[in-house]
Amino acid sequence: MKINFSYEKKNIDYTSGFIFKGRHYRCNYIRFKTLYRNSAEGTETVELYNFEPKDKVLASAIILHGLGSANIKYMIWMARRLASVGINTTILILPGNYTRVDKNSVSGRSYLWPDLKIMYQFWEHGVVDTLTTIDFLKQKGLWKKDNILLGYCLGGMVGTIVEALEPQLKYFLLMTTGGHLPEILYNSPATKFVLRLIEKGFKDEYDLHRPDKIFDIYNKQFEKVKKMTLNELLSSESIHPLFKIDPLSYAHLINPKKVTFVEALFDKTLSKKSRKMLAKEFKGAKHYIIPTGHVTWLPFEFLLAKNIISLLNIEDLRIKARLYAFDEIDEALDDEVIKK
Repeated sequence: MKINFSYEKKNIDYTSGFIFKGRHYRCNYIRFKTLYRNSAEGTETVELYNFEPKDKVLASAIILHGLGSANIKYMIWMARRLASVGINTTILILPGNYTRVDKNSVSGRSYLWPDLKIMYQFWEHGVVDTLTTIDFLKQKGLWKKDNILLGYCLGGMVGTIVEALEPQLKYFLLMTTGGHLPEILYNSPATKFVLRLIEKGFKDEYDLHRPDKIFDIYNKQFEKVKKMTLNELLSSESIHPLFKIDPLSYAHLINPKKVTFVEALFDKTLSKKSRKMLAKEFKGAKHYIIPTGHVTWLPFEFLLAKNIISLLNIEDLRIKARLYAFDEIDEALDDEVIKK
């Protein structure tokens, strides 16, 4: 089965409008037609929330959220803080999630639905939309030399493939993410629906209804996969097609000096095996273990924001102080404000 992350690069036509502001930033809601050629109904429009500093833009950040919708409010909180200290911060709503849910589905499900045609469609789409978001930021002059991609859970998995395809990040921060898709499909509380489908008689031509066989294939083929070049990985017909959308297959292609990998010690959503295997492939990366669960770290994003401004070399003490005195309330922008 062939994977296709390609798209036609071109000037992007878009619509936008400022929707609220803080003391040191404004949030612009941006939409444009996806450049992915096989989008599912309901996912055709790329949606970005771009938090632009009112003062000079010192650096750039892209945030890729996790599976589903609940975590997005925390990503917005993070973006507000980063924009306040001079970092243009863009949240991409990944296709199949939040306000971009595909017809007759629920938020996030299609990335892990045990049908490779559907899975390929959404992993391809998520990767293409991330790449075109970077293209768009470059087009608008908002992509700076100092930049970072923050990927949480699903976002870290998509981001890994993105950076392997087109290395252009200065820093890559993965929060509570993992790899090894069989482990995620069959051993995660978030994917119990997969086992229920199998119990009801679901069958798949690629043996996704046979967990034991898929695990056996992974055990036999992974040593080969992690030695492949990018072209070999994308074109090979000798490996199981699930490898081609597994971040575990792409991690060895990324410069580990760019990577900070943060693992949650009490993560129940992603198994220890899933987390450890992906971290291991980023040989030489910074690896931290924090005493939280998969989602319980979210209210403590302030600490992560501190790490990000340190990585991006924000040294101005006056600007950095905004992070510690962040008590502003967003104001909605009405038509009169937008005109000004």
